[in-house]
Amino acid sequence: MTEVQAYQVLEDLPGFQLRRYAPHTIVTKPMPGSLSQSGSQAFGYLADYIFGNNSERMKIAMTAPVLQQRTGSGFEVSFVMPKDMTQPPQPNTDLRISQVEEKLMAATKFSGTASESLFESKAKKLLDALTKAGFAPISEVVFARYDGPWTLPMLRRNEVVVEVAADKAP
Repeated sequence: MTEVQAYQVLEDLPGFQLRRYAPHTIVTKPMPGSLSQSGSQAFGYLADYIFGNNSERMKIAMTAPVLQQRTGSGFEVSFVMPKDMTQPPQPNTDLRISQVEEKLMAATKFSGTASESLFESKAKKLLDALTKAGFAPISEVVFARYDGPWTLPMLRRNEVVVEVAADKAP
């Protein structure tokens, strides 16, 4: 069974959940191109890393979700490291390892094929719901995919997630 990134649901609000994400470690590959292109290309580098192409030749368990965040020319694609791995091995390629502090995030779940237009539509709805609820986003929107391409689209779990200011947290 695939480990899922840990978070605590603080509140269900109209159009989103307010969550507290535990500190975690990510490995990231920046990649130019569209959501689909960058995701496919970066996935190979990240999979190679967890399959053992790293400084310790260590195999690392796959976790969910795979994260994508827009950058100037494409996306940063990230794998979340297993929760018990605070010091992952160094990559042999141009991947970046980052420690992520605890964060307050707003998230919306949806199913379907993870197209750029669907993610953008859900992101707009999430940002609108945040504004109505009085929350201020403080990061770029992150697209999260929990299931592989072999999962039927109607059963796939996708999310749009954005960090929000903690001053309104319950």
